[in-house]
Amino acid sequence: MLKLADMRKTVFLTTNYFESSLKPLFAPRSLQGRFLYTNFPEEESLGLPFFMDGSYRITNLPGLKGFLIFWNENNIQFSHNSGQLVGPIIVKKNMQFLYPSISQMGMKIYTIASYDNELAILTENGRFFYGTLGLLSTSIFEVTPEDIDINNTALMFIGVGFIFVVTPIKDPVFQAYDFHICIINIQKLLQQSEIGLKTCKAELLQGNFDKTMHILDMSDTLHLYGVMVPQPTQNPIPIITISNPHSLGLKLKMYEDGYTYDGNIKFKINITLMQQYLSGKAHDSFISNIKVPSLSTITLDLIDRGLSCIDLQPPTGLISIGCNWAKKIIIRNTLNACTKDILTPVELQKNYTYILEKGTYDPSFNSRLRLDLQDQAVIYDYEELGCPQLVYFNNPWKPVIELWEGSRFVEVVTTEFVLMEKNGMHTYNYSKNVGGANCKSQAQNWTSVMAASTTKNYLAWTREIYVTCHELNHSIPLLWPDLEYQILGGRTDNSIIFQERNGFYIFHLTIVDPFYSYCDLTTSFAIYVYGAFPQRLLPDYPLALLVMLSMLFILWLGYVIPKLSSTEKGRVIIGFFQELWNPFMKREKRKRPSHR
Repeated sequence: MLKLADMRKTVFLTTNYFESSLKPLFAPRSLQGRFLYTNFPEEESLGLPFFMDGSYRITNLPGLKGFLIFWNENNIQFSHNSGQLVGPIIVKKNMQFLYPSISQMGMKIYTIASYDNELAILTENGRFFYGTLGLLSTSIFEVTPEDIDINNTALMFIGVGFIFVVTPIKDPVFQAYDFHICIINIQKLLQQSEIGLKTCKAELLQGNFDKTMHILDMSDTLHLYGVMVPQPTQNPIPIITISNPHSLGLKLKMYEDGYTYDGNIKFKINITLMQQYLSGKAHDSFISNIKVPSLSTITLDLIDRGLSCIDLQPPTGLISIGCNWAKKIIIRNTLNACTKDILTPVELQKNYTYILEKGTYDPSFNSRLRLDLQDQAVIYDYEELGCPQLVYFNNPWKPVIELWEGSRFVEVVTTEFVLMEKNGMHTYNYSKNVGGANCKSQAQNWTSVMAASTTKNYLAWTREIYVTCHELNHSIPLLWPDLEYQILGGRTDNSIIFQERNGFYIFHLTIVDPFYSYCDLTTSFAIYVYGAFPQRLLPDYPLALLVMLSMLFILWLGYVIPKLSSTEKGRVIIGFFQELWNPFMKREKRKRPSHR
């Protein structure tokens, strides 16, 4: 068994003996090979079996197009789709079919060389073959360069249509080797050979994606185009191929787009690429897992391009279905403490510190905090956080998240995200519980996430481990609907409500929706909560008891004083208080100015 890894999957080549029914072409007992694929959905089916006459060397051509060459000294075969279909390379002469494979010519292969869409073969008797590799035009022709010595000779393409031939020659005097170097110009040889080449059917074949990489993030759409100009009186047929159709889908539109200076019609091909998962054109059994990033290539070629189009190589581009590293999230900060003159940038940049009150934070979230649970002074990082956003303590709040691609604003993010205070502050709550969020299964929270993770801080919750509670999941049934629902955004209007505390909060925000982007979109920002009343010095219960006793005493006086005024003892007491009150009133009258 041979293991072979290509750009998107791991495949295994298995072999077994079988009785061949093609006795004129193969020995009675031959090897049969086929590819097994380990990733869904390719693992659901095997590659088609193909004949093998011994062990093969396998060349995985560059370009990530899935081109594979299988060869040994007796035979050579080719696959254009990572081993799903493997077949012999036919031999032609004068553009006519000559042999179904080079093995039928009774020659042994000495060495081969390949380059993008080209193949060169040197046999042990010095014969040289050249051909093109493609979807429908894989064939080779014999050409006759100058004599090639096959003694340890190596072939290598140095460009389109140019082959570098190197032969080591032992120096007769020194224990060293010289090298005989020869460069073969394939186009010149083809012009000299009588193989009946016709003029290339196309004058121009271009694509704006050639030799470039494009990124297709989750749910994005990519628009590319190709241009083809046919030769006069010719009708070439363009074909667009992608190497990983399980992940990448496409839509095409071809139309006339003017004329060249020579009067030839110019055709433009609009190419729209999207994830196959979202294309709506493929069966579920054909589609790769959307959560897994992948690679694909796109190629614009001509059906039956042939040897005459050596200078018209098919444009090929690489499509990365994954994270667009230019994307980032920013917290909208239109109202902050600097615009309201509560703080100034100069003040914040001079090692500004603020206090974390004891009992309001968890020191395990910040290694710089002491473990004695006392008031802590924390330095504000203005370079990272800027001016803090202002938030009134009694208003339900959640941040407004902006998605940017480089310097271009994309959209306001409305999908699911989570927040955690970086210093472990826990003086805030969520407005909804799990039941109020209409969850069908038990929702994740920071306690359960950190218990299952080796990361015991605000970095533990990511898009890779997020599980929505809005889908029925029998493995995590809804058992505690009264717990806080600690996920913001998405289909709920959940928000944060701060307790009665004025001060700073430094939040770390993570987008956890696995279907929003392949990127781990995170950011940190600061807010300043204001508007809370000062903390009372007395506890709530003693204060409430004191107020109630005072009210009862006032009610008692309102009842007792009228009763006393009707008795002799009561009149004495009232007279006593009047004697005390009269001097005070006389002093007040003397202080008042007279008005005339």
